[in-house]
Amino acid sequence: MTQAVSLNQILSRNAHQVVGVLIGKNQHRSLPDFFPAAFNAPVIQAQSPGFVFKENKGVSLPGTTIGALRSLNEFKSSLDRLEKLIAETRPDLIVNFLEPLTGLLKLFGRCPVPVISVGHQFMMEHPKNFSPRGFFLQKPLMRQFVKLAGTGSTRVALSYATVEDLPEKKLYIAPPLLRSQLFEQKPVFGDYILVYLVNHGYAADVICWHQAHPDVPIHCFYDKPGSKPVDPYDDKLIFHALDGEKFLTMMAGCRAVVCTAGFESVAEAHYLGKPLMCIPLENHVEQSMNAIEAQERGLGIRDSKFNIDRLLNCPPPHVNGFRSWVDSAEAVFLRVMKIATEKP
Repeated sequence: MTQAVSLNQILSRNAHQVVGVLIGKNQHRSLPDFFPAAFNAPVIQAQSPGFVFKENKGVSLPGTTIGALRSLNEFKSSLDRLEKLIAETRPDLIVNFLEPLTGLLKLFGRCPVPVISVGHQFMMEHPKNFSPRGFFLQKPLMRQFVKLAGTGSTRVALSYATVEDLPEKKLYIAPPLLRSQLFEQKPVFGDYILVYLVNHGYAADVICWHQAHPDVPIHCFYDKPGSKPVDPYDDKLIFHALDGEKFLTMMAGCRAVVCTAGFESVAEAHYLGKPLMCIPLENHVEQSMNAIEAQERGLGIRDSKFNIDRLLNCPPPHVNGFRSWVDSAEAVFLRVMKIATEKP
């Protein structure tokens, strides 16, 4: 969602008009208020495949598969809805953020419009990708999912570092798409650790570490349903409901960042020059790939547990080269858009 908001900001600055937005939904994720508010166009929700999590922590492969099979009729209705939206708005270009509905529409010959498909996951198609060990079932399934989402499109692989484009494969490399509010921040180094949890089941791990290190201040953002905006565990560990603006402000002022290896969180923390620990969600091949790449490229360290003490003496990273790469995102995307819409 933040990638789509960031690209919308680039498009607006360059006199392009967004005429419609379709976002996939499922029963395990609600749409945050910031997303529809970011667009001057109708935002339509449609049922789409999504992960099912076990105990609000790692990915459940059986649960995800069963959930998708049970929703096949709803997915068909979503395809019809997407096709109708395209017919009504008549866009010159569709930008697809790894939504499989768009790939299916292309596969069935029901989408005559050029498509750019965007996602860090498209790095799996590049020879310089960082593939995690194991995941013997998840990796081939993920590759097929990525292939489906990118069917019939020009693919844009978001990467933490520049590597060569593969135009013969219609695969182009672009920097992380980060929201404009990030560039307004003025980083300082406070005394607290900032933690971001996609799934609130990991809150128990944070509490466990905190009990062994009660003097280290921690602010933790999570998605627990019904949680208060601010919910103190004690005077040193404070939980917060998800809030994009507040999170960025606190990231700018923190000592270090711990996150579950989401692509944007890693990139934002490094752009602000924060020491970083990545802890991928269990059974989540893409987050494991993110964590490996982040460590190999010097953006942070990875761990399978919340061993936050490893961060306490980490110096700030060198970020000038990374910032220059991120700052080139606008030019890169405008170039790829031109390539994708050129007549053969």
